[in-house]
This record gives sequence, structure tokens and C-alpha cells, in this order.
Amino acid sequence: MVNMLILMIRHMEKESKEYSLETLPILVEQLQTMLTETKVLELHGEMGAGKTTLVVELLKKMGVQDPEGSPTYSLINEYPLENGSKIYHIDAFRINSSDEAYELGLDELFEENAFFFVEWAEKIINFLPERRITLTITTNASLTRTYSIPHDHGS
Repeated sequence: MVNMLILMIRHMEKESKEYSLETLPILVEQLQTMLTETKVLELHGEMGAGKTTLVVELLKKMGVQDPEGSPTYSLINEYPLENGSKIYHIDAFRINSSDEAYELGLDELFEENAFFFVEWAEKIINFLPERRITLTITTNASLTRTYSIPHDHGS
């Protein structure tokens, strides 16, 4: 059975679309368009919800040749782009306090003119820029995923 992905984007009215794993690139394309307004994608979801899968597809769409997957142990993967900008994929799962995040230099890192894809963003919420896209992935009993993005994403 192919897992189905459901995208729910809250705009003025609600829009719901279903995606299979094979059509995940369509969802990624929509996110890439949204990232022209702000460069920070804040990801929320339980373990195994598909945060890393989504980020890897987004990295590929943006031109990263060999994404490394989740930086669970290294905390941050840095990817240079051909145009000279960078993408930082951050997995904050192992960060236990604001002091630890500060010691890692996250306050300064987010000042860079780069893209940031942040898994377990709730652990470092105080360090994230105000303008960001908040994406919540919910795992449903039917092996589907619901992707929710509020319309007002810090703009």
C-alpha cells in the first residue's frame, strides 16, 4: 500500500490536497515557492513523521547533489549552493537548553543570509527569526500524513 500524504494549507479558506510519496516533489515545489518570502522552515512532528524525508527532497529540489539526511548527531549539516548561498539543515532534537543552543552559536548562525530547515524547532524556538514558515506534520492512523502551514508565517 502506498502511503498517502495530505497537504492542508490554511489560507483565507482551507485547501486540502492529497499526495502520494511519488508526488512529494509537488509539495516540495510549493514549499520552495514559499521560501522566496522567508528563508526559514520550522518543522514540527513526532519521531518518524517524515521531517527528514521532506527536508531531503527540498534539498534536492534546491540543487543539493547528495543530501546527508538528518544531522541528529552533528546537529547541523551545511550545504553550499551554486549561487553562493547556503542551506543549513538543523536537527535540534539533542539540544537540551537555550544555554546549549547559545553555546553552539545558533544566535549568530541565524543572522546569516542563508536558508534554514529546522527539525525539532520547538527546542530552539527563541533563536528562530520572526519571519519563518511553520510546518507541522501529523501522522494519522491510516498511515497518511497531514501537513499544516498557517497562512500567517511570521510576515
